Formats: sequence, structure tokens, C-alpha cells
Amino acid sequence: MLTLIPFLKKVNDPRQARGKRHPLWLILLLVVLGIMFGHIGYRDIADFGKANQKQIVKIFKIEGARLPSYPTIRRVMMLVNTAELIEVFNEWAGSLTPTSLENEWVSIDGKCLKSTCINSNNNLHNFVSVISFFSQSSGLVLALQKIENKKSSEIHCVQELVRSQPITDRVFTLDALHCQKETARVITSAKNDYTIAVKGNQKKLLKAAEKISKNCPAVSENQTVDNSHGRQIVRKVSVFNIESLDSFEINLSEWSHIKSLIKVERSGSRGQKDYEHIAYYISSLSTSAEIFASKIQGHWLIENQLHWVKDVIFKEDTWPRTNYKAVTNLSILSTIALNLYRFLGFSSIKAAQRWLGSSLSKLIFILCQVTI
Repeated sequence: MLTLIPFLKKVNDPRQARGKRHPLWLILLLVVLGIMFGHIGYRDIADFGKANQKQIVKIFKIEGARLPSYPTIRRVMMLVNTAELIEVFNEWAGSLTPTSLENEWVSIDGKCLKSTCINSNNNLHNFVSVISFFSQSSGLVLALQKIENKKSSEIHCVQELVRSQPITDRVFTLDALHCQKETARVITSAKNDYTIAVKGNQKKLLKAAEKISKNCPAVSENQTVDNSHGRQIVRKVSVFNIESLDSFEINLSEWSHIKSLIKVERSGSRGQKDYEHIAYYISSLSTSAEIFASKIQGHWLIENQLHWVKDVIFKEDTWPRTNYKAVTNLSILSTIALNLYRFLGFSSIKAAQRWLGSSLSKLIFILCQVTI
């Protein structure tokens, strides 16, 4: 397990040397610790530092015995090079788990930073989105990247992130936006596998999937019933042999390593309303319907255990800031905070914060053993 502080020290300090009182790594670490305790705003984080100044100064042997003020934290968040911070995050996150964890399933999805949205009612609409690689088993974010809506696309960002990361032997799950021939090729070329939703953006593939599910026998099936949260949903997952696509004018050589077609049927009731939905997926894996059922449903953990946490607990969508760089940098640091909690074994961040209470010494002691 590599340490956090040496990684934070790799981020170049954009400030002029004159008048600089606090090392950059200390400011970044203070923000991470503040977020872990539920302090979101610049002033709150500065007050958190002030309240715990003696302890932090002693533990980290800070020269001058002072911690950064609110204006310093704000200025640094607006100046730090986001690309460098992302590079450091990805390198550090890669040290949290083995470089090769065979058959780990990783959800890939983007999240818009709402406080960066401008011109939402016209063609000048722009916003920052953060793309995350999220481990379904550990809840850790393994890598991330940011895009601006007007400058790049999530599709190309995911392809470049897969190419650039030393992540192998994983199974990536993606929504229908990423049902692209190039994305499938990039994933398999990087020695990973994929399971990707199919919708109307690939009309021939969707039409073939519908015909195969009606006319060909499934090689594997699994059915479960969910009676939780005031609903009753029956999920039936069927896996079909992808070789059948040859008879539906689909060139398999254009879709890298497709081995399975998966049909997911959901039906039942939510409250007083009946519910029915059918979805299709392609995969480079040949495995059972039971595994596909579990992992396709597990894809949406990225919404509950990452996006929801950042929205509701870390208040990311209500940050009163519009500076693209500051909001993105804070989002990256909040992901570090989330990863630290998950590395400590907490799937629930609320439970982690209750356990932590107001005890900085408890957190520092544990972090000194495993991350600092």
C-alpha cells in the first residue's frame, strides 16, 4: 500500500514562491480530511483546520504551527492544475488494489458537475463531467477523467482512459452510449472484457438481438424476484449464442470479441403501477445467466455508492461555485475522501462518518497505519 502524502507532493504548486506559507500537499490533505468529516465549503474546511490545528501541526510536523486560511484554500482550488491532480489520483488509486485482479467487474459512467452548467437553454450549453471507473466489489474509484461538454465527448474520454490505464483482466460494464465498435475494440485490446447495453443508437444490432431472443433457444437462464422497497419485480436474464448474429446481417468482425447476447426482462409492480421493461446487452464473455444478472444489476452501484454519495453526502451538486477548475479539483479530492473510507472497509459513507464522530485522532491513527 503506497502512501497518500507522497502522491500529493507530486502535484506542482502553481503559486509564486513569495508569500507562500503552506506547502501545497498540506492544503490538499486538509481539504480531504475536512470533506471526510462532512465539511464542504472553503470556510468550513478552514474552520475545521483551525479547530484541530494543534493536533494536525503535531502529527504532520508543520513548520510555523499554522494551517491555511479560507482565502488560501479557495485560491489554491482555483489554481491547481486539474490534469496533474487527476494523474496523481489515478496513480494513487492504482496502488489501493492489485494491478491485476482477475474478473473484477468495473462500472464506467460519467457524472455532470451541476454547478459548472452554463447556457443550459441554448446551443452554448457547457458543463464539466467526471468519468469514473468504479469497482463493483470494493466500491473504490480506480481511475477518473474530466471532460467539458463543448470540448470533448464521454465516448472518446472513456476510450482514452482505457488506453492510458494499466488496468487488465477486468470486465467493464457500460451503458448504451458506449455501444461503439471502437470502444469494444479498445477494451479488448487492453486485455479486458466488456458488457455493454444495446439501444437504438445501434439499430441493426438491436433488431438482431430482438429477433434472436424470439427465435433462438437460450443457452442459460436465471430468474429472481425482488420484493423490497414496496415493489415486486421479476427479473429474467437469458443468454444467447452470439454466432446467431451472422444470419442477421451483423458483421461480427466489426464488433471485437462478442461472445454473448443477453436479454434482461423486468416485470412486476411498483406501488399501484404495473411495470415491464426489456433490455439487451452484448458481452465479450461467455458465462452464466446468473453471473450476468448479478453484474448487470451491479453496474448501477456506481449511481448509489458513488454519484449519490457525492451529490447527497458531499453536496457536490449544490456547491455554490461556478469556477470550472475549483469545482473539478474539489470533486477529485472528495473522491479521495470516499476512497479512503472504502479502503477502511465502509460501504456506507454515512456509517463511516457516524463511526468517526468528531475524533480526528481516530482517523489520523488509522490513516497513519495504512495511507499516510
